[in-house]
Amino acid sequence: MHRKSLSVKDRMVPYVLFTDPQLGRIGLSEKEARAENIDFEIAKIPMNYVARALELDRASGFMKALVNTETKQILGAAILGVEGGEIMAMLQIAMMGKVPYTVLRDGIFAHPTLAESLNTLFSSLP
Repeated sequence: MHRKSLSVKDRMVPYVLFTDPQLGRIGLSEKEARAENIDFEIAKIPMNYVARALELDRASGFMKALVNTETKQILGAAILGVEGGEIMAMLQIAMMGKVPYTVLRDGIFAHPTLAESLNTLFSSLP
């Protein structure tokens, strides 16, 4: 068994508020990114742009992600909507793997799933 001391230092710590709708958060906020002088763009869509949310009649809320303008890396996200914590976890995995937002924007996801909302979210960037 591999044992070592772990901490949250240099690791992303997600949180989910289990309200209705859920709020999932990961990474930097706009305020934190500005404080670090990071050049970023904001991808944001209302949940009524998400096919699965419409199908479930749960289209309240929004999805928002910050993307580093230069590296195209996802810096942080806030998802207020149906299964916001699950969508946030998908973005956390992409951030951990240093997947640029363009991969999620251009990916093919099953329809209608909450995962395909990542296409729509990142298509909102110029």
